[in-house]
Amino acid sequence: MSNSCVELNDLPDEILMIIFKKLNTIDVLYSLHGSNQRLHKIVYDPIFTSYLTFVKRFSHNFINLICSDMMLNRFCSQILPEIHDKIKWLNLESSSMKHVLCTADYPNLYGLGLYNIDEESIRCLFTEAKQVLCHIYSYSSPMQYYSYITNNFPDGLFKYVRVVSLFDEHPFEHEFFLRIQKSFPFMERLCVINHKSQNHKQSYESNNDNRISSVIEYSFLSELDIDDVHDDYIEQFLFDTKTYLQSNVLLYINYESLKRLTHNFKRDATRINCAKVNELKFRSGAKCPNSSLQEYFPNAKIYYRGIF
Repeated sequence: MSNSCVELNDLPDEILMIIFKKLNTIDVLYSLHGSNQRLHKIVYDPIFTSYLTFVKRFSHNFINLICSDMMLNRFCSQILPEIHDKIKWLNLESSSMKHVLCTADYPNLYGLGLYNIDEESIRCLFTEAKQVLCHIYSYSSPMQYYSYITNNFPDGLFKYVRVVSLFDEHPFEHEFFLRIQKSFPFMERLCVINHKSQNHKQSYESNNDNRISSVIEYSFLSELDIDDVHDDYIEQFLFDTKTYLQSNVLLYINYESLKRLTHNFKRDATRINCAKVNELKFRSGAKCPNSSLQEYFPNAKIYYRGIF
């Protein structure tokens, strides 16, 4: 490494920047950290430190670029603590997520990508790292994403968050969605994953006073993904007695579930919110145009499976 540093030192800063930008940022930081004052200053430029991707796509999967405990320890003990306030985006593989997030505060972080996450990993990682995540997503942070929220969500006011995802192996009740709306008043995109039926749906629907007072209004929601949910959550969002949607919503949903919940596109209880959808996308199910469906979504451009 000392010989290569001598050769690099013979080049002007502008040429070094061009060379380093063509290399993997993680490799550059790891290899040149602490090499000498000049190179150290160059590789710690915001060009290299604001957007860190610790994963690489390989075939149909993502591999972790932190390939050894030694490399992980160096990043966590030396590199990340020095550049933590410069980092604006982190892309992490699940096996190193906890270590990286626990290493330092990231006051300017506004984006977080997580890869190779399955349902079991989501539950385990959130349980272990939820305090870290809650700190990162505190209301004073400009973070725009809050991922994999469970029923254990501690509430709060998150004015900067625009994209929210919810996941749990226990049901989300109507009151939980009230909490989410109050915590993320400027939420624009919402994804829900939950396969468990709601426990208190019947008691909520039988209480007229409760129904009138607790309709949830999503004032800024423009994209709703309820493709991978129990039917109860389709009711939760499409019943106008439970949810008030703004116009021009992009809706991702399973065709068969939608057909079932709307009583073959004839149900009045879901008609008002469906009329507010301007884009309807099916990841599975429908393969060809359906006239009843189009009439039920009069303002929507409909994308059938494989025709996005």
